Amino acid sequence: MTIGLKRGAVKLLPYDKAWKTEFETEKQRLFDVFGDKIIAIEHIGSTSMPGADAKPIIDLLVGVYSLKTAPDFIDGLKKLGYQYMPEKWSDTRCFFPKGSDECITHHLHLVEVANEKEWRHPLLFRDYLISHPEALNEYITLKQDLAEQYADDRHKYTELKDEFIKSILAIAE
Repeated sequence: MTIGLKRGAVKLLPYDKAWKTEFETEKQRLFDVFGDKIIAIEHIGSTSMPGADAKPIIDLLVGVYSLKTAPDFIDGLKKLGYQYMPEKWSDTRCFFPKGSDECITHHLHLVEVANEKEWRHPLLFRDYLISHPEALNEYITLKQDLAEQYADDRHKYTELKDEFIKSILAIAE
């Protein structure tokens, strides 16, 4: 199994079923450290979609009741290898990458489970693509095209996927 990518780089790999195992292992580590501070942990992003080419970074959606508890996660996440990046925090999401700038392996998105956009939308998008192979294939093609054009510009790569994501969410609703 190969996971990890230089910060900011865009490189897609063919789906690897070991990504699911890596997610489950990391999920257990998080529950071991934080216990009932976490309501749920979901595997999101393309590594969660069987058959999808993906950046080899495991995306974890970690649901809590309130982001007021986010500071309670900082030290424990640092011990697990996550980076504290307060500039990547907002009123609706706290982001923690795991690994070094040369090899980011996980993206942890700490959100409130009651937040429609931050909690429900990533799950709706994932589940729709998993259950609609034609839409998944369209998404894979888009990602491959963008990865070729923007291999060193993750921001642009992500931005240009936005319209497709919004269209799928509108259909899935």
